[in-house]
Amino acid sequence: MTVEQNSFITNQEKLLSDIMNGILPKTASTDILVGYFYFSGYKLLAENLADKQIRILVGLDIDTQITKYVREVDSFARTIQSRGQIREDFFNQFIRLFNDTDFLDGAEQLESFAIFLHKIKDGSLEIRKTEDPCHAKMYLFEYRDEINEGGEQPGCVITGSSNLSYQGLAGRVEINARFNDKQSYIDAQKIFNELWKNSVVIVDANNLDTFNEKVIKHIWYEKLHRPYLMYIRVLHEYFSIPSKDNILMPYDITGGRYSNLKYQTDAVQLALHAIENHNGAIIADVVGLGKSIIASTVARNLSMRCIIVAPPHLKSQWEAYRDEFGFTASVFSSGQIEHALTYYREIVKEGETYLIIIDEAHRFRNEYTQDYTSLHNLCSGNKVLLLTATPFNNRPEDIYSMLKLFQIPSKSTLKTVENLGASFRELIAAYKQLTVNQREGKLSDEEVKRDAELISKRIRSIISPLVIRRSRIDLQEIPSYREDLKLQHIEPLIPDDPVELEYDLSTYKGLYLDTLDLIDSTEKKKDGKTRFKSARYMPVAYVIPEMEKKLAKELEDKTGVKYNLLVGRQINVSSFMRKLLVQRFESSVAAFQRSLDFMIRSNENILAWIEKVHKIPVFKKGNLPDVTDFYESTDDGMEEIEEAFERYTKRGFFEIDMKYIQPSFIEDVKSDISVLKSIQEKWFGKKNEIRFDPKLESFKKVLCQKLEEEPERKLIVFSAFADTVDYLGKVLSAQGNPYRILKYTSADSSAKNKDLIRTNFDAGLKIELQQNTYQVLIATDAISEGYNLHRAGAIFNYDIPYNPTRVIQRIGRINRINKKVFDHLYIYNYFPTDVGETEVRTKEISTLKMAMIHAIMGEDTKVLTKDEELRSYFAERYRKELAKSETASWDNRYRTLLDQLKGTDEYQAALAIPHRSRIARHVQKPDQGVLLFGKKGNDFIFKIGADNGTEQLSAEEAIALFEAMKTEEPFAVSVDFDRIYQRVKRTLFNRNTPVRHNPEVLKALLKIRVMIDRKAVDADYLQDLKAVAESDGLSGYELRYINKLLPKEYTQLPDVITSDYLIRVLETSARVMEGEETLILSEEIVNP
Repeated sequence: MTVEQNSFITNQEKLLSDIMNGILPKTASTDILVGYFYFSGYKLLAENLADKQIRILVGLDIDTQITKYVREVDSFARTIQSRGQIREDFFNQFIRLFNDTDFLDGAEQLESFAIFLHKIKDGSLEIRKTEDPCHAKMYLFEYRDEINEGGEQPGCVITGSSNLSYQGLAGRVEINARFNDKQSYIDAQKIFNELWKNSVVIVDANNLDTFNEKVIKHIWYEKLHRPYLMYIRVLHEYFSIPSKDNILMPYDITGGRYSNLKYQTDAVQLALHAIENHNGAIIADVVGLGKSIIASTVARNLSMRCIIVAPPHLKSQWEAYRDEFGFTASVFSSGQIEHALTYYREIVKEGETYLIIIDEAHRFRNEYTQDYTSLHNLCSGNKVLLLTATPFNNRPEDIYSMLKLFQIPSKSTLKTVENLGASFRELIAAYKQLTVNQREGKLSDEEVKRDAELISKRIRSIISPLVIRRSRIDLQEIPSYREDLKLQHIEPLIPDDPVELEYDLSTYKGLYLDTLDLIDSTEKKKDGKTRFKSARYMPVAYVIPEMEKKLAKELEDKTGVKYNLLVGRQINVSSFMRKLLVQRFESSVAAFQRSLDFMIRSNENILAWIEKVHKIPVFKKGNLPDVTDFYESTDDGMEEIEEAFERYTKRGFFEIDMKYIQPSFIEDVKSDISVLKSIQEKWFGKKNEIRFDPKLESFKKVLCQKLEEEPERKLIVFSAFADTVDYLGKVLSAQGNPYRILKYTSADSSAKNKDLIRTNFDAGLKIELQQNTYQVLIATDAISEGYNLHRAGAIFNYDIPYNPTRVIQRIGRINRINKKVFDHLYIYNYFPTDVGETEVRTKEISTLKMAMIHAIMGEDTKVLTKDEELRSYFAERYRKELAKSETASWDNRYRTLLDQLKGTDEYQAALAIPHRSRIARHVQKPDQGVLLFGKKGNDFIFKIGADNGTEQLSAEEAIALFEAMKTEEPFAVSVDFDRIYQRVKRTLFNRNTPVRHNPEVLKALLKIRVMIDRKAVDADYLQDLKAVAESDGLSGYELRYINKLLPKEYTQLPDVITSDYLIRVLETSARVMEGEETLILSEEIVNP
């Protein structure tokens, strides 16, 4: 509202700046007394002040908008300062004004500053600070002699509320009065001169050297720093590890049982930093580097109550870590997520934040499962620590699902991306298109590899503030880690390539080949022979064609699962069970015997079910995981798989009436029973007993040979199946246990057995506590995590190693960052042959060997014809898998250089470079333009701009652009620099990306609006649900649940997606801070 009046200057009808600029041409000098000196105000008057003698007296501070708020300083609250300290504070404020704000960061502003600086140098501008705080504002204008009417009009005075700022002179309503009479001017001058006499000199012509040394030297104005120093500064800013005081480390916590290894203590600091700023962290160090130790140290330092979710075989291991590291935690197996969530809801206190640790977090990469949704609920509003294999090699949607456990996509704490959800949707689409192009042969292998790496780089760039990931190669290449490990007598090892060993099956070649032919389904043969079809697992594939539509509608209405999806899933399960039978056949006669028993019984049960009710049971819910993932999530083989299938069956199944099913289904189930029983009799006779085992007999000889060659090198024998391990343990330890065998499966997880394993196989144990009761450990993958077994120098894969990831995990048990025992670590693969062990290795692969490998490994092995090719194939698969983890990180050479430079003069010079420094470089680089490096909150941002637009860069791309040689010289920026620089700067921290929801979110929002209109559920609940959906805060499973809801089911919604869960998501969203923005450096890159 504008008030009509003529007595005061209010910046409404007339601006104070205009009035002052009207007065200044008549003046010879100007005295200014203000609370705050804002350069934005000086700029408005700069042109008319150019030829004036000026004295500025500041009562409080320099421009306080550098922190985006005005800091009022009251004289009663201010501590007593010396005059020297007052001047130092003012100098520091001036430096921050220049280096950390936009007020002088532009071509026009710099012209004004040049005039300002020139006036200081020529003595026509003096600045002082009042000795005591002073809030007064007064502007004195002394008229020139030809204007002052012989001294009767010496000048005028303006006093009131306006500081020397843009806001005070023009930008907002103020109240000021102008006095033109002689007495007012004399009185004002007397007041000013008295304050001036007792003030602290900040700068004038007499102390220009001090001002240059204390201020000008520390601002970026008219300085050209060497590109090499700019490069070092970027490395320092980006790679310095944030540290907190009073952090407890493993050695302190455990009384010396665990060492303080630098790479681990760095990881603890990084994880704490990420959790504080982003609510979560991902520890992705490779197998054997101690992720659990890092996580336990983090948990102890956070002092929060904790819930740990871990695979079943690691549950007791985590309970031990909890006790050793002294933090409060409840441990749940990964199959008990709903139980963990219920437990949390029952005991959590109002306002309490938990730490949720998820071991092997990559298992929860599918957000469309019920387990994921329960885990998402558990994590919401809490701090989260994910432990996983390196995440960069996973599909984008897998990584996105893990991030959503502690990030709200459209309200992310990450500043490395403008919109987390939108960016990942683009990456997911790009990856899917890449797989389509690969499948259709549109891209070469090299092109696929290149495009996949580009996607991985983009993911690395986005999630870099959250991820701690090092490999053994990193520990060897980064000097500070290498030297630390050397001091502690630790040396990382990269294992040798796998060595192939064989066992001869010549005597039973016919039986093996016939059995494989009956159970393997990799090739369709039309020879009239009856083979195992695994029909029992895919009844939907036998639907009568003309009744398919009717059944499809019935199934979709009952389950909400698309009929085609149900058919595909059952066919996958059937194929999976056939493949499993082949794998267990190759593993051991005991595992094969158990499988035959189970499958015969399972098929007979379904026939009994049909006979009793004339219906077939079918899985009801649509959350059965992908069968491959399902199998890989198991550790002990058949027993756990059976239990898992039972668990999913109990979640609810329905029955398909036999009227929809062709009679051939029953015929094929009966046929399968007949095939399996005939195989069972050929192998195990009428009594179903193991009668021969050439693989085991050969293995005994191998064991004797290896133990005789290197008696100090203990062995770990791995099998994927507990039945095989139990069998080997029983047979080999018979008759006095001559091989000194200890066997271990998840069923053997007892304190006694853990102690036996530790005392016999852990080299980290004190020498006096070590024992040699056992020389060979036979185990499932239940032991491939959580144990140190490095007194063993070799692992033996008793089964064909069809899963290279498991081989890497297994070798990780004996390749520990703890104590070096052997110079080489060996991996032995065990293959069947029927050509005899004395045959030349370059011969054609034996028929039996090829049949077995092809049945287990699939199409990729068809092209192999020679043993040498086969060895190369498995070695290459191992190397590729190893390369996913044991590779040098992209930033090792930068970290190495930074370590080498610390403490040098060049390093110190780089640290002294002021913020907002800018240079031009005439150098050949892949990108040209204006490159900016900034920090928002605790995340770093790189953007480059040119005439054709602005692009955000990954750290990897940007640091490569900043990289410079020592000898490179800087140049002044061009006349075009400021135009592009200002545009890039405006977008550097911009997060105003429009939210584009995926179709499922849009559909759910539409359904929620319908419920709001119908008042179907509590209005506040629906508004909260709508807000969470709009922020992408729901899991895929929850979105699908909403989208499938029928009107009569609306009232069930709050029971599934609970109100307390929504409130936690919204509270987390509300706490997201944008963070302080800092522009660090910029370069103009020009091709020479």
